[in-house]
Amino acid sequence: MADPPSLYGVDLKVARANRDLADLKESIASALHPDRYRISVERDPQTKNYVYRVYDVPAVEPDWLLQAGEILYQLRSALDHLAWQLVVLDGGSPSDKTQFPVRDSPLDRKGNARPLGTLMPEIKDPQILDLLNQCQPYSGTGLEQLTRSEAREQPLWRLRVLNNIDKHRLLLIAVCALDLGTLWWALPQGVANPLFRLNTVGLKDGTPIAWFDFKGAEPPPNFDPHPALQVVIREPDAARISHVNITDALSQLCWWVETHILAMRFRPLFP
Repeated sequence: MADPPSLYGVDLKVARANRDLADLKESIASALHPDRYRISVERDPQTKNYVYRVYDVPAVEPDWLLQAGEILYQLRSALDHLAWQLVVLDGGSPSDKTQFPVRDSPLDRKGNARPLGTLMPEIKDPQILDLLNQCQPYSGTGLEQLTRSEAREQPLWRLRVLNNIDKHRLLLIAVCALDLGTLWWALPQGVANPLFRLNTVGLKDGTPIAWFDFKGAEPPPNFDPHPALQVVIREPDAARISHVNITDALSQLCWWVETHILAMRFRPLFP
């Protein structure tokens, strides 16, 4: 007698992804602690800009690449486990071709409708098919249909792209110049905000990370833009995802699978 449908394996996969993500966050946070690198400021004699440079740039650890790939694998695998259980729930027989559909359009390139249920193999239950449709990248948060370009900005599509890349080669990530989430400065009343430029590419020792132009004047006393480093995805084959903080991106994907897909849609179907 076949086992009843269950999310047990799916939950194990998602839990493992969350544990791996916690470990990755801890490792990166330790490597990028402000005590591990040095930032200097100097005045360019020609432009009069104040230039911030970084030294002792932390190296990207190979284990970070492997951990990121394992998180992506666990999440994608959790979805395929879900597909298997949905076929069982529908009274069907899963096969080695059973997989969770991820599509950027409900239509094929010729404009014909592509039924989702045939990927798993065929599912007939209209409730399951409706929930699958709601999860697709082409379905907006209000279930409006998105364009292919808009759909490829959605988390589930990003998971698909990054997981496919990692199956064939390591993700290309680099320590980036500036964590924009920590960048800020306070100015005394009446002092105009400076013009500034930020460096958003991968770093080497001595690389400029920011330029501030006070229009030839001295900066206010104790001016501090609080520059900090982060680790980002530098992926030429996934332009929409490039220069995204790696742990932020993975956190979003974990939340999307665990909450947006499982908790909000499919978990109520299972005993």
